[in-house]
Amino acid sequence: MSDLLETVAAAVAHSGQAQSADAWFAGGERVGYDPKAHTIFAREDVAREDAPLRVFLRQEGDPAHAVSFLPGFPDGSFGWAKVRPHLPNAGEMPKLFVDYVGMGDSDKPKDYVYSTAERADLVEAIWRDLSVESTTLVAFDFSSLVVLELLRRRLERSGRGEPAEGPDIRRVFIFNGGLFTDGHSHPWYTTPMLRRLPSRARQRMGRPFALFKRMPGVRKMWSKGYHVTDAELRELHSAMDRHDGLFYLAAGAGFVADHKTQGDRLDFGHLYKAYRDQFPFLVGGSDEDPFEHRQVGLAQERLGKLGLQIERLPGGHLTTNEQPEALAALIAKFERGPAKKPEHEFVENTHDRYQHQSTRTL
Repeated sequence: MSDLLETVAAAVAHSGQAQSADAWFAGGERVGYDPKAHTIFAREDVAREDAPLRVFLRQEGDPAHAVSFLPGFPDGSFGWAKVRPHLPNAGEMPKLFVDYVGMGDSDKPKDYVYSTAERADLVEAIWRDLSVESTTLVAFDFSSLVVLELLRRRLERSGRGEPAEGPDIRRVFIFNGGLFTDGHSHPWYTTPMLRRLPSRARQRMGRPFALFKRMPGVRKMWSKGYHVTDAELRELHSAMDRHDGLFYLAAGAGFVADHKTQGDRLDFGHLYKAYRDQFPFLVGGSDEDPFEHRQVGLAQERLGKLGLQIERLPGGHLTTNEQPEALAALIAKFERGPAKKPEHEFVENTHDRYQHQSTRTL
């Protein structure tokens, strides 16, 4: 990032205002990624144009113990731009932000198989590359499913007698995300319709800007009382359209169907019970979220008596945009809160619980 952009970014962060999409992405880098080998390329290899893909990564502070901020759909890592100024500084809270393949400043291959699994592959690759030792997972929107996939993989590896891989997880924070396969409530004209669009129609998605802002599901992301301006919509459009990316609105919209095909494997209830003695969880939702408004109620009904921390905030689905200060306060308070038992006290118990679940399933 140039000295001028660094100065502007620092001034914006100090004022508490959101960065533009250009300023947000200037604060990070595009690193090489091989999705088949699940490997991040060394920076010198990227310069030689060797990497099959490039993905956006923004790191602030020491990555060894950073909080991993996973993006929402469809705004990607840029969704955290308004939240970031209200979070503790990089010394107190190191941070990692990432755009999955197809989102934000990452590459947008047309012939790519977009899925929850490949997103989890990328997160694990980034952790390995940066030698992350421990992390708190902060997931918004569909990244909840990536968290569920990451947690399930660790149980499955443990069940096979393999190392868990990856950093120690300190905490899990999920907001406005899918938790249970029977809890999704996406309006028919949003992701359900998008995922069924033919390829030819996907290439013309949201262009020009005047068409984008009139798309039925766009304004549905905000609450009825929030007046979203054209300037905000333009920045959202700019963040999503980088590298010919608006087709991802349809290409990436299959995550609900992806979740439902996983059945019990990615059920939050099972995973919470397996890990609740290891680290704390917080799940939250916005009062007017039309996409996942049933999830928090189901979490309260099914897991509230088991100690699951549940929080609600006012506004629509894009809490990152409508309530950035309140959301940042929740995250910071949660990260500073008490941890659970040390790992050596619960590894055997977690493994036994997984074996019991596997036996019961069979």
